[in-house]
Amino acid sequence: MSQAIKDQIRAAALELGFARCGFARPTRPPHADFVELWVEEGNAAGMAYLGKRLGRRLDPTNVLKTVRSIITLSNRYAPPPLPPHDWRESLRGRIAAYALGGDYHKAIGPRLAQLARQIEMLTPGSRALWYIDTGAILEREWASLGGIGWFGKNTNILRRDDGSWFFLGEIFTSLDLEPDAPVADHCGTCTRCLDSCPTGALAPGYKLDARRCISYWTIEHRGAIPLEMRPLLGNWIFGCDECQEVCPWNDDHKPPEAAASPLLPYLPDLLALDDAAFEATYRDTSLWRTKRDGLLRNVAIALGNSGNPGAVPALGTALRSDASPLVRLHSAWALGVLGTSAARTALDRALVSEADDNVLNEIHDALAGGPTSKSN
Repeated sequence: MSQAIKDQIRAAALELGFARCGFARPTRPPHADFVELWVEEGNAAGMAYLGKRLGRRLDPTNVLKTVRSIITLSNRYAPPPLPPHDWRESLRGRIAAYALGGDYHKAIGPRLAQLARQIEMLTPGSRALWYIDTGAILEREWASLGGIGWFGKNTNILRRDDGSWFFLGEIFTSLDLEPDAPVADHCGTCTRCLDSCPTGALAPGYKLDARRCISYWTIEHRGAIPLEMRPLLGNWIFGCDECQEVCPWNDDHKPPEAAASPLLPYLPDLLALDDAAFEATYRDTSLWRTKRDGLLRNVAIALGNSGNPGAVPALGTALRSDASPLVRLHSAWALGVLGTSAARTALDRALVSEADDNVLNEIHDALAGGPTSKSN
């Protein structure tokens, strides 16, 4: 009976467009102790919510008291185009591939909800709750236990025929279903992801330190980016795909190089977005999470990292007229990094009208040629 129901659920999942469907027991997660220590050591950076609801994450019955099985669904997304080699000349930023198109929560959520309803109809009186990166759920634990893939050294779930370019969603159900066998680890001795991480956020032992992670700083963090991190962001303005792009299991999923793509936006144009334009462009996308000021903060840093004098006009305009002190502060830093005579002129002019103390300090540091004006 259990197998027949599993077959029906898996068939329904594939019909709804999911790539994989795995089943796991709602036991204490294998990496529960690791997660507790990871949070305790401060690796979650400013994401305090990861620790506050830790008990819920580690005990599935806190999500659904009658849970007997956890179903994990994978949903593929397109890998990113290879960026042009001259991004500094073309002033193109980079956006993580998962953010292409509409917000994945809104795209996948309705299909998960539909599958949950179908599951409840299989056995009257059963319960099914769905999640798509929206609850206190250790998604990768259930994906690994349910045979979707294995934990990669880059901390993503990997699968030999799918790589890592997929989202995860879960359905907690009161149905008692036979679990699937976990997938064996195929990372072997490879350390490409660890060696290629621009900030050293990845460490041996399947550990990611969010305090060093580009995705954390460009998406989750609110406020100014620490000075030491700014040069390391390169031209990433929302997320980072470096550890996925170098993974051998993604070699078969690499599109050709692209000179232009929504994932490779022209940075000066982004820096000119006002609130209305930002909302019109990104309201229904994943980029909405970082908000307008956060995105433009990242854009200013990328322009500074470009080393291209052509970025000065856009940065000068932002420093002089942007309504956000956060954007003006990072624009001042970027102008200091570029260090041209035109950049210094823009900084000098901004001193006359700037009223925010933090921005003024950044301008003075930039003009003084201090540590804020040095990049890699």
